[in-house]
Order: sequence, then structure tokens, then C-alpha cells
Amino acid sequence: MSKETTRYKSNIQEKRIAKAMGGRQVVGSGSTPFLKGDVIAGDLFIEAKTKMNPSQSITVKKSWIDKAKEQSLAMRKSDYAIAVSFGDPKDYYLIEDSFMEELLKAREAVKQVQEISFEDILNGTVGDIELGWNRAIDKVRRTIEEVYE
Repeated sequence: MSKETTRYKSNIQEKRIAKAMGGRQVVGSGSTPFLKGDVIAGDLFIEAKTKMNPSQSITVKKSWIDKAKEQSLAMRKSDYAIAVSFGDPKDYYLIEDSFMEELLKAREAVKQVQEISFEDILNGTVGDIELGWNRAIDKVRRTIEEVYE
């Protein structure tokens, strides 16, 4: 594949995104009625857009968003994003506000869970490991629930 083609540049971007997201590149995306999107990572549908040459700007079209949302639903994916590259090896993501809010809540929950000390979890019951682990699981659940309230 020639390094001068849009497909070549897109392929590089898609592989980079798939690796970063722990997903897979959709080979031949858009060429069949069944395979949509450029990268699938769990329940996340990603449509990739890249510039052929390095640039300071890119025009984002609402039709990209509408199409990505429609195709993500057709692929039974709960979330979607549009990955944009300005022609360099860096990607920026366009996501819906509800997905952004969910990501922020998840990030806060992870931070709070990381701050739970082992002593707080066991709460003086080191002799009963099972009780300690049950308390640990309950503490993590409560912490996450508090963030999502």
C-alpha cells in the first residue's frame, strides 16, 4: 500500500487506536452492510478521521457524529467516539456529553477506591481473611455507589 494514500494513513491511525484502546481494527470497515466503524473496543465504537498532511485544523461534520451514533447502535455498541488526527501520531476524541459525564464519574470512583487503605478494609479483623475480603468488596461497592449518586 502506497504511503501517499488516504487508506494507508487511515490504516496507521486505526491500528494505533486499536492498540491504545485494547480493541481491534475493523478490517474492511464500511465495505459491507455488517461491518461498521474503524475500531471496536469492548462496547465502544470508534470512527477514525485523519488528515493526509499535518495540519492545525480539521472540520468536524455533524453528519460524522450522526452516522457514528447510528452505526454504533446497528453494531450493538453502547458508546461511540470519533477519533481525529491532525496528520500526526496523536488522536483526539469527540464524544457525547453523557459519555463524558460517565467517564468523569468512573475516573472519580477509581481515584476514591485507590485511596482506601488496607487497614480500613480489614478494620482489625486480620484473622478472618474471608470477612476481610467481603468488607473490601463492600467498601469498594459503597465508594463507587457514592460517586454515582
